[in-house]
Amino acid sequence: MEKIGFIGYGAMGSMIIRKILSSGVLDQSEIIVTTRTLGKLDVLLKSYPGLEIAPDNSTVAQKSGKIFLFVNTGEVKGVLGEIKDNIAIDTHIIYIAAGLTVENLGKVFQGKISKVIPTLTSEVNEGISLVGHNHQVNGEEAQFVEKIFKVMGEVKLVEDDQFGLGANITSSAPAFISYIMLKYSEAAQKKGTFTRKEVDEMIIKTLYGTSKLLQEKNMDFEKVIGRVATRGGITEDGLEVLDEGLTPLFDELFTRTLGKYEILERKLDLE
Repeated sequence: MEKIGFIGYGAMGSMIIRKILSSGVLDQSEIIVTTRTLGKLDVLLKSYPGLEIAPDNSTVAQKSGKIFLFVNTGEVKGVLGEIKDNIAIDTHIIYIAAGLTVENLGKVFQGKISKVIPTLTSEVNEGISLVGHNHQVNGEEAQFVEKIFKVMGEVKLVEDDQFGLGANITSSAPAFISYIMLKYSEAAQKKGTFTRKEVDEMIIKTLYGTSKLLQEKNMDFEKVIGRVATRGGITEDGLEVLDEGLTPLFDELFTRTLGKYEILERKLDLE
């Protein structure tokens, strides 16, 4: 039986594999996995004894019609170059490296390629995974990839040149939002006697409630602001401070991060 292969078991790869297995979207017997340090797979195998552990990348390549590459961005082309003689031209490669374009990877492998940018919030079955395919991927194969990642949240199809911006909005955003809230918490603690635990708990509960208002009460950002900030009130003064600081700050954030994506893409294109 042709397998579905997974190469790499790092932080994001292990989360995705565990979500796939716990959801039942693939059966254990369909899966073959390998990683650089095979001992990392011992706990996974105890929980799912029906999956196959391969000794190396080439074994996965030989046995699989679809291969997920969950290795670091700089390693994707090397791994694909290593295994390409062991795979058929109709093998479907799915990878999650943010800075490596589908076009660039196509220089190493001229077959079916899909790119996915997952998000940490998939850990709780929320958020959006960004997905793109080259023209060799047919409708059924595209649906397979989307079905896999829909067990972890939503899926959004994007063009190859929009992955950088999309990743900023989805994949990087949990870190950006958490950092903003960390600084908000630290500033609040300086002004009173609440402990860090108390302040963080209030912020987290408020974030959760605000998300529910946006999701469940059909509110948008402007409506939430309007409901809270009365004309001439205290919140309105706070919003004026934020407006002065955040607009240039976020403009610079996108300029810097998108510039980094462009540098990484050019570097990988030359390698």
